[in-house]
Amino acid sequence: MARTAPRARTVAVASAAATLTLAGCSVANPITTAVPYAPSDGVRVEVTDGVVVENLMILAEGEGEEGLVIGSVVNRSREDVEVTLSLGEGGGEVPVEVAAGESVSLNEAGLSVASLEVAPGAVLPSSVSTDVGGTVEVPVPVLDGTVPPYDEFLDGA
Repeated sequence: MARTAPRARTVAVASAAATLTLAGCSVANPITTAVPYAPSDGVRVEVTDGVVVENLMILAEGEGEEGLVIGSVVNRSREDVEVTLSLGEGGGEVPVEVAAGESVSLNEAGLSVASLEVAPGAVLPSSVSTDVGGTVEVPVPVLDGTVPPYDEFLDGA
């Protein structure tokens, strides 16, 4: 019986040491999936605390063609908000009203750029703004829509 107690103690100490060693990895290396990021081809724009544009991109068949705006404006705040998109240097401003706690799908809203200044594969210099949060400059990727699931969007446009 006396021999089992030191063995059990050794196993317990070794287990505790292994647990602390392995737990230390998360202290030195933060969990990257806990940080907001753009998991798709579009960009993520944090306009204000609680107001974010997710997966913002433009689909087009070529330079000079009409471009379909894809993405969502998400309002996690308690106030209604108007987000203004300015896509391209010559593009006009497009206001998007989003109620508190709601989101608006930009492609379902039918947003488009009449004549795209850049070819697919490039980025379109743009900005997203609100009265409260100011303006955020963002390079919006332009895709040609040949890759699924984006091919569905241009077929219906």
